[in-house]
Amino acid sequence: MKKGLEWYQKGCYRRSLEYFFRAYELYSASDLLDGVAMSLNNIGAIYRITGKYEEAVSHFDEAYAIYLYLNDQKGAVKALSNKAATFIHMGKLGKAGEVIEEAVRGVPADGKKGLLISVLQNKGVLLTKMGSYGAAEEVLANCLTQAHTLDPTGRASLHFAFGNLMLTTGRPAEAIASFEKALSADREIGFYQGMADDLFSLGLAYTRLGQDKEAVRSWKRSVKIFAMIDQPRQIHETMEYLREAARREGVDISVTEAFVERWRQGRLYESPCRD
Repeated sequence: MKKGLEWYQKGCYRRSLEYFFRAYELYSASDLLDGVAMSLNNIGAIYRITGKYEEAVSHFDEAYAIYLYLNDQKGAVKALSNKAATFIHMGKLGKAGEVIEEAVRGVPADGKKGLLISVLQNKGVLLTKMGSYGAAEEVLANCLTQAHTLDPTGRASLHFAFGNLMLTTGRPAEAIASFEKALSADREIGFYQGMADDLFSLGLAYTRLGQDKEAVRSWKRSVKIFAMIDQPRQIHETMEYLREAARREGVDISVTEAFVERWRQGRLYESPCRD
């Protein structure tokens, strides 16, 4: 489990999933239900991130049922929060709202602040998706007042959500400030996927401000990380933005293109997702 979490926190999801499967098998063989539920929750989180949404929901439901049987309310809320995030990614916003409200009601009185903040952050993301920008900003701003109580992973996720809201509502300068904070937190824990996502979004914010040279710098850094952790869809999308901005500014990106192509072919001496 510990090894799986280490790979998960780097964004190396294939490696992480291997260890979570192994943990699930060992916990099941030993009939340790809390470990079984934790494994299911973590497997579901990877399925959500990698776009296997139906599988994610079924794993969160299984984890939730076990947590309820164990009377572990905090674990149950975590599973619900993850399930809500999955529904948001699926575009099932009504279902996401129902699950979020259930999770809010389930947060125990002695629960950690971080648990409630995680649930409320999902609510802020949901409201952003629904176009309720004022309500989303109120929820996320309240969460940010408690950001100092979160671990780096929680801080990065929260700042990224607020940055996305700022970008969506036409405030790119404020978005940049939030994405920079997310990047700093992700860099602190070595979360490669998070850093690449932060830098990609920074590029979007810079280009909205008409600062294409800064956007090019951000996207060059982003696409290199995506290439090294083997994210083909993100590589393609980022390279399209990068090439267009570089063309407008007359910037030579041939060196970056050469390394990205090299790494896409698996020719890495120092792969972040390899022992």
